[in-house]
Amino acid sequence: MAHDSARSLALKLSMGILIAAWISFWILKPTKIWKKAWHSAEDLANATFLRDSGLNVVIFCFPVIGFAILAHIYMHFSEKEKRSNRNMTSLTTHLRVAFSAPMIINSPIGVVSRGELFGSSLFVAFLVWTYYSNVSSDFKKLAPYASLKLSRQQLKVMHMGVRVGSLSEICLAVLLFPILRGMSLFRIFGIQFEAAVRYHTWIANTLVLFSTLHGITIMSIWGQKKRLLAEITSWQRIGRVNVAGAIGLISLLIIWISSLPVIRRKYFQTFYMTHYLYIVFITFYLLHVGDKHFYLVLSGILLFALDKILRLIQSRRETCIVSASVLPCRAVELILPKDPSLKYRPMSTIFLKVPSISRFQWHPFSITSSCYKDEEHISVLIKSQGQWTSALYSKISSMGDEEMGQLKSLTVAVDGPYGPANLLYLRYSNLVLIAGGSGITPFMSILNEISSKNNTSNWHPTNIQLIYCAKQVQDISMLTPILPILHEPTTELTNFKLRIFVTQEQGLPISAFEVLNKPPRVVKMLLSTKNRSSVGITQEGLIWRAIIAALTFVVFLMSLVFLTDIFIHQVQGKSSRKNNPSWLNDLLVFAAFVIATSCSAVATVTCNPRKFSDNRERKIPKKVTKETKNKNGLLFEPQIYFGKRPNLSDVLSDLTSETRDERVGVFVCGPESMKVSVASFCKNHTNLSSTNGVNCSIDFHSVSFYL
Repeated sequence: MAHDSARSLALKLSMGILIAAWISFWILKPTKIWKKAWHSAEDLANATFLRDSGLNVVIFCFPVIGFAILAHIYMHFSEKEKRSNRNMTSLTTHLRVAFSAPMIINSPIGVVSRGELFGSSLFVAFLVWTYYSNVSSDFKKLAPYASLKLSRQQLKVMHMGVRVGSLSEICLAVLLFPILRGMSLFRIFGIQFEAAVRYHTWIANTLVLFSTLHGITIMSIWGQKKRLLAEITSWQRIGRVNVAGAIGLISLLIIWISSLPVIRRKYFQTFYMTHYLYIVFITFYLLHVGDKHFYLVLSGILLFALDKILRLIQSRRETCIVSASVLPCRAVELILPKDPSLKYRPMSTIFLKVPSISRFQWHPFSITSSCYKDEEHISVLIKSQGQWTSALYSKISSMGDEEMGQLKSLTVAVDGPYGPANLLYLRYSNLVLIAGGSGITPFMSILNEISSKNNTSNWHPTNIQLIYCAKQVQDISMLTPILPILHEPTTELTNFKLRIFVTQEQGLPISAFEVLNKPPRVVKMLLSTKNRSSVGITQEGLIWRAIIAALTFVVFLMSLVFLTDIFIHQVQGKSSRKNNPSWLNDLLVFAAFVIATSCSAVATVTCNPRKFSDNRERKIPKKVTKETKNKNGLLFEPQIYFGKRPNLSDVLSDLTSETRDERVGVFVCGPESMKVSVASFCKNHTNLSSTNGVNCSIDFHSVSFYL
């Protein structure tokens, strides 16, 4: 135990040192002290095998890659420990709870937590510091541009435009971190992938803003000198390539326009395909800024490429759906085969691709099952809401109409699962889960996990209230996957209450019970059209990802040093670097990048033996058909309300009277308006409790879902 604590502390300290060093480099970079020290360091590095290019990679890339390596090692050992110990008194957990508290409720971007506001403020302050330091330094020199005769005012505007581009560089350096899945850095901070995508959107909008201002400012000066066309189409031999910058900006704007909600929702295929223009953007960004500036953003690009490679290799193993349940609310529950050794946590997500619908589109879905309840299967609940999900619903419904002798198989590719590194709901004895519509899916995995008799947790919440809001009565059939919990008594789930609110219809509770008790139409499928073998869902382990990340970095660094030494220093001489065309150095960076990622891909394919295949005929998980405890067939009889929304004060009154000095965890998943309402209530209740001297506190947690 002491050994594990020491190892954990050493890993945390090492990660802290690396990330602090990386942030310090960025903060010091605009200062005179850094610039003088950096020139001396480059001179010293040129006398070694690393050269100045290797020095740039080590300083700006290694801290992030090293942090990723140590983070995966830390998460590997953390997952081996019993996650149930209610080790919730740690400083880290208290900080996570404190940072998740809502700070700004009614904002254009929804609920903003204390941690999000704090992090955003630090990032904005850093941008202001960087811009001020660079511009003030430039104004003291005001070096003229050789190709343009500019006035002093025009020179100032030109330098200001160039330095706005440096802010784009900072945004690009962190842009890809939030959307890493397998190589995720945000898991170590307890941030789910779904929430991290929100930060990616914020950073991307900022990147587009600064890049556009950068381009408009400089092009306006060119236009004043009547040199716009000549400058924007020029391909300089040495220095920044203007035409590459223009192409990169155009590709970035196309990506941004296709990402607007009105376009993304109606034309998802367009949104999905245009996002691949990031390859064009990054390539021309390299050509525009040169290799030395590219090293500043390389760590995110390298991790993103590695993450993409691992996901492509994993997802090439296709599997077949075992069975599907068609629900009255135009939703389907899919049962997929799983490697018994694969473990995942509640609120995890998988990405699905159905080649018969689209060979390119991947869609994320929240897992509704628990790996402790069923070791051989994994389930997701998908509601027909868009073009892709409607096509899937129609396909499965039509399969259900086939005769028993005409059963077909449905092949899918799976990427994941991806889940949180910690389970904050285990912190609370009293848990309130508030879901709206499709937002019920992440909470299904929590309830299945808690009710599992095979769960290795030593502790779990004892008082649980599930509040589910649906527009129409047929929508409550979304609760079908957790009906076994309402039917079967378990010692793990003894004090459970379910409240259902049908907001847009009037009726009697009996009609709701009829919907709940109506069995879904189960569609049985063959695992394969040729035989009954199928590749199950597997995933590369955390240690393997750490090894691959280390391999990729080492191969890239060695390849870059080797290629630079051959094509620049040995062939053309030591003093020739300044006279080399810029594209030569860019080409060497690109070649080293291709070599490193190719080696990682080959190593993953050849050295990772984790494949799962069997020839057993899998049994479809049976739905509960045991004796019931009341007239409605349910052990925990739900309270059903029509034509009204939940009054949180009434809902939580019983809990707060029972909890005394204990904290209550409120997790909400649903429309943004629901999150705003619940966040406002929790914030006001906590403030009121503290004013009245009551220790009962309500912690708000926003949960993202995909369906």
